[in-house]
Amino acid sequence: MSATARLGTLVDAIMAAFGSLTLRGPRATLAVATALAVGGGVTLALALRLPAPYWAGVSAFICIQGSQPQSLRKAVHRVWGTALGAGVALLIFPRIAYDHAATMLLLFAAGTLAIMGSLLSRFSYAWLLGGITTVMVVLSALTDPSLTPSFAASRSAEITLGAVTALAVAYTLLPRSGQPAAPAPGWGSVFGRNRHVLPHAMRTGAIVALVPLVWRVFELPNLSQMAISIGAIMAVPELTGNPDVDQRTVAERATQRVFGCAIGAGAGLVLLTLPWAAIFPAWLLSLMMATAVASELQTGPHAVPTVGTQAAVAFILTVVQGGGPPLSLEPGVDRAAGMLGALVMLFGGNLLFGPPRAVLGTLR
Repeated sequence: MSATARLGTLVDAIMAAFGSLTLRGPRATLAVATALAVGGGVTLALALRLPAPYWAGVSAFICIQGSQPQSLRKAVHRVWGTALGAGVALLIFPRIAYDHAATMLLLFAAGTLAIMGSLLSRFSYAWLLGGITTVMVVLSALTDPSLTPSFAASRSAEITLGAVTALAVAYTLLPRSGQPAAPAPGWGSVFGRNRHVLPHAMRTGAIVALVPLVWRVFELPNLSQMAISIGAIMAVPELTGNPDVDQRTVAERATQRVFGCAIGAGAGLVLLTLPWAAIFPAWLLSLMMATAVASELQTGPHAVPTVGTQAAVAFILTVVQGGGPPLSLEPGVDRAAGMLGALVMLFGGNLLFGPPRAVLGTLR
């Protein structure tokens, strides 16, 4: 199938997903739970005057799953991984902050281990969040390393608050039983049937390590969001070991992320232009309704889960800016630009580091 045909199929699937929105059944219940978790997490973060309340909303959205056990597993892994990643950044980065080569090596190691752990370990999500948090804290403190403790503490607090809020809602509204986690292949399999995981993970680490360099050269906004997007796209559910298939999977995941980013950020920017965006109850209700719709896109029958997830994340990052309803379009535009800039880096990085035949195959 050509790239144009695949793009058309994705557009059709997104339209069908919007057409399948429902007010009944498990999907609707999960959507309501998601809306309450996001609204509650953001409201609590604002009340506590946390510096980046949008991370509480994103964390709540991600941690709400289809059942109580699934939500608990996601939340525990997210909190544990975040604390571990923040701790690593706090321990290592202040000692190497002014050594550019060492900083790039730390980013490379964090990105590589995040992807390897997500594909091999039974604590996959904790590994992914640990690596991403290390990268996020390092890049946030790049211009002023003395702020590393502050960034590490605030990110941990915001993400933990969102996870705990999601758990409170999950244990109130969601089923008590759910699907068990799939067995993990284990780290030892990287020396056998999963040897292809290592080059994929190292490619991710290399692209993440280049983010500060690209940021300095091109003065792109929101470099931490760029690195997070790179990690999220490369963290595919599984790799086949076939370069053509795996590169196509990454390309499809990136394409869904582009559409999700455009939908979520676009809707968020539209909301910011409306007069009720400055009225807290109306703004909060809009936030909750948008994340409920994104939840249904994520869990619907039309196979566009990444579109739903990214639409929610982009919307939250666009409309949640500080101590209350947003007052400016600029932060939302910067965050959206950071996410889209990551896609450009990812494509360029895969051309540079990926198997040439496989990368070109994604364009056919």
